[in-house]
Amino acid sequence: MNYTQSLKYLYSFTNFEQIPFAYQYELNLKRMEALLDWFGHPERKFQAVLVAGTKGKGSTAKFFSSILTAHGYRAGLYTSPHLEDVRERIQIDGRMISKQAFSKQMSVMRPVIDRRKNEIPLLGTITFFEVLTLLSILHFAQEKVEFGVFEIGMGGRLDASNILESVLSMITPVSYDHEEYLGNTLTKIAREKAAIIRENGWVVSGVQEKAAKAVIRKELKQKRAAGFFLGSDFEVQRKRKSLNGSRFDFCFGRDQLKNLQIKLPGEFQIKNAAVAIAGIYVLNRRGLIHLQEKSVRKGLQTAFWPGRFEVIRQEKRFVILDGAHNGASMRELCKALCELRSGRRQVFILGVSRDKRLDRLLLPVREKASYVIATKSLNSRAQEPKVILEKMHELKFTKPMFWAQDIKEAIKMASRIASENTDIVITGSLFLVGEARKIVVHKCTGAKGHKRMALT
Repeated sequence: MNYTQSLKYLYSFTNFEQIPFAYQYELNLKRMEALLDWFGHPERKFQAVLVAGTKGKGSTAKFFSSILTAHGYRAGLYTSPHLEDVRERIQIDGRMISKQAFSKQMSVMRPVIDRRKNEIPLLGTITFFEVLTLLSILHFAQEKVEFGVFEIGMGGRLDASNILESVLSMITPVSYDHEEYLGNTLTKIAREKAAIIRENGWVVSGVQEKAAKAVIRKELKQKRAAGFFLGSDFEVQRKRKSLNGSRFDFCFGRDQLKNLQIKLPGEFQIKNAAVAIAGIYVLNRRGLIHLQEKSVRKGLQTAFWPGRFEVIRQEKRFVILDGAHNGASMRELCKALCELRSGRRQVFILGVSRDKRLDRLLLPVREKASYVIATKSLNSRAQEPKVILEKMHELKFTKPMFWAQDIKEAIKMASRIASENTDIVITGSLFLVGEARKIVVHKCTGAKGHKRMALT
């Protein structure tokens, strides 16, 4: 198969990123177990690290894999969703899988899957995400990576990646998201996330709400696992933040790393980096790597994660892309804007999925935005802009509100509204950010008078 044929085959599978589904009934780890068995268990050829949580897991996974690469270890990274190209989800040492390698793996997979899928009819239909997860594992095995870092797609307990026997589990902050699937309390949601903890395993956690932390600690005790929490077992100090990134000190017990630098701006990225560094310290304690301070520094400095407070300069105006897709992430985005863009006005372009709690997403925006343009992505799960607008009226937004049918129209509208002292903030959905990025970044990067602030 060529690349076009490979994509067509991949998208022929049921894609729960595009359609609603019954979480408890349609996700099944036994299907993933069967797929791995059909291909001789390629996951046993490298050591897996799992990263779950509600916010920051992609950035944390990126920091972690970047530090491993800087140490000289061959590191695979599997994330979701993608912004522009499905190949973004599968990377080795910071480079996404080539079209040739993607097609080669899919050509190996297809005849086996087509021949054997009828062996598991009682386990339900093989999904898009499971096929893509299998492809990443086969690619990592073939390319002889030493570590495979897997961002959990949703939840944890039933995620396809949770079939892997991990040497380390990382849990970023747990908050409300996907409640119709994971549960309507932090306790229920945290149980889904904490399911990635292994018997006698090692776990690193970001700062957690009391209810979520209690669940994680209970799981650690039941599984006799060792846990390390940001704020108690390791911490960050002397934080200095700017639009071009941050500097901070990191402490893990008696060990300290001073004046670390990251290029990703925002308080939340400092915390994500700290969780990643703590994960590296745990691997070092386990004797799985040999920690080198200069490699930690290099890995942090070179890490770039598009669409997460990514800042693009358009002459005297700034466009900020951030996939803040739940209430907690939106609060962090608005906090970062207050800290880093004080005194400037913001036009928010906002699009969300239908399964999101609009009130949680919109309340931080109400306090921060000077203007709001509701729109939607091309994803079939996208909420209608007029529904978002109605909710803003219900929440008593007092700033000017508009709606646009798609992101292209929304950007044109925002450009007419925004003065030199006004930023354009595109947020609410990674699918929307991905579409916006094709317009904004590709138009601005390298063009006269334009500059992308977040450096790769």
